[in-house]
Amino acid sequence: SKKSSKSKSKRGKKKKKEEEGGGDSQEGPEVEWSDAVFKKCKEMMRPVRKTLRLLENPEEGVDEKEQLRQQIDYLFTIGQQIEKNCEGKEEEWVKEWTENLWTFVSQFTPIGSSKLKKLYAKALSKRTTADELPKSSKKRKR
Repeated sequence: SKKSSKSKSKRGKKKKKEEEGGGDSQEGPEVEWSDAVFKKCKEMMRPVRKTLRLLENPEEGVDEKEQLRQQIDYLFTIGQQIEKNCEGKEEEWVKEWTENLWTFVSQFTPIGSSKLKKLYAKALSKRTTADELPKSSKKRKR
């Protein structure tokens, strides 16, 4: 029974830390939520689980610039899945679950969820700008 009381106190401290604002997403793997939230995040992100693994274990033998490009591609794919999960949902739900899902993603990288969201937004804006040009030129060719 001593073991169970120790694990409860650890879990209690983590929850208390979160409530006080100390469990900020910058801590990555330290953040702990209920099993139900974790399971739901895991299920919602199942379509991109291979991408999450690639984010967690970057390809070895490539230079930093290429590794960064790959990670941005992975974040883009992951962010698209998060947005897909939020389609057609109420604003409050979207706000809560976007945060939960990015926190889930932060478990696979030393980068905190708020930084991941910013990197995704940056990748999205670059990709949107870059994608608009070829799409419009393709339409003109037809």
